[in-house]
Amino acid sequence: MASIINNVGALNAQRNLASSQGNLNKTINRLSTGLRINRASDDAAGLQISNNLRADVRVLNQARRNANDGLGRLAVQDLVAEEASNLLTRAAELAEQGASGTTTSAGRAALNQEFTQIKQALDALDSDTKFDGGEVFGQQFTVRVGEASTEAITVSAFSIDSTSLAISSNSLLTSGTASTALSAVLAAISTVSSGRGGVGAKSSRLETIVNSLGITSENITAADSQIRDADIAHEVVNLTKFQILSQSGVSALAQANQSSQSVLGLLG
Repeated sequence: MASIINNVGALNAQRNLASSQGNLNKTINRLSTGLRINRASDDAAGLQISNNLRADVRVLNQARRNANDGLGRLAVQDLVAEEASNLLTRAAELAEQGASGTTTSAGRAALNQEFTQIKQALDALDSDTKFDGGEVFGQQFTVRVGEASTEAITVSAFSIDSTSLAISSNSLLTSGTASTALSAVLAAISTVSSGRGGVGAKSSRLETIVNSLGITSENITAADSQIRDADIAHEVVNLTKFQILSQSGVSALAQANQSSQSVLGLLG
């Protein structure tokens, strides 16, 4: 039926044209942002999952930085403790020399001066070594490496000062005191070595955690990409399709409007 009141063909063409242009705009938006989901209406469930995954990745990356910070602190502790071991080894040499009956009193006094300097150096290493403004020795610390409170690595405290190593009261002024000092220094070397062993074990564990967190973060990022990122090849195909549909829709709307004008010819 020919009608000049309702142009159903034009209405239909207009509706389809609006749909094509809407899809075209959405495709252009996806190509310009690189994202398949730009607003909640694009994929509400996908957006929720993606946001949760992105939060997980942020937390994992921070946990990895925490672990690396812990490794940095342990590295400082280990290297300084190595220097303490070197000082204690020299102290053991001095004590061995002082314990010998061939060493004179003057010689023992000189040995004792160096021994005293070693003890002071150990005290300075213990108190002056810091990481991010905090003392490294004599302080237990915990590294958080995950979301749960149980995902944490605790590093036990150990000290390298002369008092903690039980050599502060020793001297080399006599053969007997030098012999006693030697035993104390050897025990101190064992204590420092044990502390360094604990540092090494925690460092190895943190290195494993750093690698594991990196792998987990990478896999979650890949999963998020599958949900949220645009498939560029697919969107380019859509771009061409919706451009053609928009052009043909404009043409169809023009033809529908022209058909209404032709109805007026019947009045002539």
